[in-house]
Amino acid sequence: MDHDALARIGDALAAEPDRQRALELLLTEARRLTRAQAGTVYLREGDRLRFAAVQNDLLARRFGADEARRRLAAEPLALVEPSVASYVALTRAVVNIPDVYELPLERPYEFDRHWDAVHGYRTQSMLAMPLRDGRGEVFGVVQLINAVGDTGTVVAFDQEQEEILGALLTQFMRARAAW
Repeated sequence: MDHDALARIGDALAAEPDRQRALELLLTEARRLTRAQAGTVYLREGDRLRFAAVQNDLLARRFGADEARRRLAAEPLALVEPSVASYVALTRAVVNIPDVYELPLERPYEFDRHWDAVHGYRTQSMLAMPLRDGRGEVFGVVQLINAVGDTGTVVAFDQEQEEILGALLTQFMRARAAW
């Protein structure tokens, strides 16, 4: 893990006064450091998770950045839905799934394959972590999609990528305290 890079990102997050741009920066850097093809930052608003920042390289290349952003904008998720993001928000758990299409039936969450079908996409690996405030309360979730390996193929997120995301979210929380 490159601690100097994390410190620079933390400084950039702390220096960014605009919350939306800070969320976009957080997601961009999380994806870059973990080599994720796509990702979402959800913010908790009552009993829902709102899509606050969404990025997907493959869809941006296919449809253009503006159209991809429009397609990725979605209705907020109800926290009672069995989605991975809702599960993470409610339990504070870290979820790392090698292949969302191979989830065991006994898991307390599920993956909505309909989204992939509608957008011509194939979600495979997923890493989701809670965003917590200074009291440990969850105010959002970062969900990364499709880690890309050295050969350009989609692979599972490994332990190092999980640790990198955790360290980056810690930097984000420190920066957020300055807002």
